Amino acid sequence: MSKTIVLGITGTISSGKSLVGKILEAQGVPVIDTDKVVHSLLQDDLKTKSAIFETFGPAVFSAIESHGSSETPPTKALCNADLSHFSVDRKALGMQVFNDSALKAKLEAIVHPNVILRCRKLIQDLQNDLKNKPLPIVAVLVPLLFEARLEKEYDQIWSVYTDEKIIRERLKLRDGLSDSEVEKRLRAQLPQEEKARRADQVIDNSKSKEETAHQVEVLLSKLKKSHKDSQ
Repeated sequence: MSKTIVLGITGTISSGKSLVGKILEAQGVPVIDTDKVVHSLLQDDLKTKSAIFETFGPAVFSAIESHGSSETPPTKALCNADLSHFSVDRKALGMQVFNDSALKAKLEAIVHPNVILRCRKLIQDLQNDLKNKPLPIVAVLVPLLFEARLEKEYDQIWSVYTDEKIIRERLKLRDGLSDSEVEKRLRAQLPQEEKARRADQVIDNSKSKEETAHQVEVLLSKLKKSHKDSQ
């Protein structure tokens, strides 16, 4: 069986990771989005929810709609099984950790290991489908790949780069952020230049979608050739 190549796609906020993911999917590459993995854990994973409950309390939980919107946040007296009726309110949680580095570190210590385990399982589940492909590759979108020191999880890392003026405009228009809020979000991550320096390949998403797609196709061709030569 050919070894599955695990490709990590990273980049700063609003740089275009999702676009690169869509381009890869159009090329037949399965893509795992860690943002969606986190969302799933915060809604469905009792281990993750229990740890967050113990650390941050009931204020960061809200009732899952299918269980009735009239339910109040769980209290300390509830056991873990009761958390199945609740999901983590990402907005409320974000308000607690955004300006508190200690709380942010505690949250990452809870979430990151579980995201890694979930991604490994998803990759493993895909291996049978990939084994007969000319390029057995799966891509994982990981915004904080370098910040979380996840380099060893991936065989190759691509960093998406976008002109910072474009990023700032996107954040203000898409999320309605002020200049100071944009600055905070950018400062919470490694600079783009640092991510580009540490990546194996860099994709410039400052121009058209077609240009970005061309860069992805070229990199896939190189990866396919390298994989073929190594067999």
